[in-house]
Amino acid sequence: MRILDLNIGIKLDNGWEVVRLIDESNPSIVVLQEAMRGLEDSVFEQYNSANVIKKNTDYPYHFFGPLWIASHHEKNGGVISKNFGGLVEQGNYVLSRYEILSSFNVFYHQHYGEFTDTTNFRVEDHPRAFTETIIEVEGKKICLINVHGIWNHDKLGDERCIHQIHSILEEVKKIDLPTIIVGDFNLLPESEAISIMNKYFKNLITEFHITSTRPKFDDGLDQGEYVCDYIFVSDDISVVNFQVIDTDISDHLPLLLDFELKED
Repeated sequence: MRILDLNIGIKLDNGWEVVRLIDESNPSIVVLQEAMRGLEDSVFEQYNSANVIKKNTDYPYHFFGPLWIASHHEKNGGVISKNFGGLVEQGNYVLSRYEILSSFNVFYHQHYGEFTDTTNFRVEDHPRAFTETIIEVEGKKICLINVHGIWNHDKLGDERCIHQIHSILEEVKKIDLPTIIVGDFNLLPESEAISIMNKYFKNLITEFHITSTRPKFDDGLDQGEYVCDYIFVSDDISVVNFQVIDTDISDHLPLLLDFELKED
């Protein structure tokens, strides 16, 4: 069984490149952050990645967990920074060849709603949630958590990031299933929040001595070549292989996990 995880980046016109990556790596489950879902026919293809990927791959099961809705982004009193061409939702997306039994959003920072004014993004961020997806794999259930964490400048986090981690841990504790937690946490390995996660789950980034999950770049908001994307697994998940794929299709690098479920 194989999971591909990637923050595909809303600033990038890369939907078709992500389709090719999926075809080449052939994962059983695809987990994406910053996916964009157009709600109107007028939406520009660049901002319609979820629909492009869904239509051009062969996964029978899907869940899109929207975080916010907007037709454009503006800042500093109405200066348009992005025009989406129509209403879009941005969120976390799961595609699976295994049956999805249930899936939903768990909001831990703000709530779903319109996110148009980005002037104070670096302080206020936007709504954040993780998706909790229960998937039946070979007659057994697993819990898959898809995270796109709170943005913070130094990637060391703050109290919001600690709350984010505790929200995940509290939810997973209720489920009591083999669990895989993936995504862009927007946190460095030495952050307090990641240290908390390490107490409860195996951190494959540290286990496999990964030094970067971002290619080299500088977009004025972030710079690359550091770790902020993770896969954590519970003890009942057997890791067959784990790797970070070297590619420039996004401002994040894809994570690829081959795994098996341990015998009861």
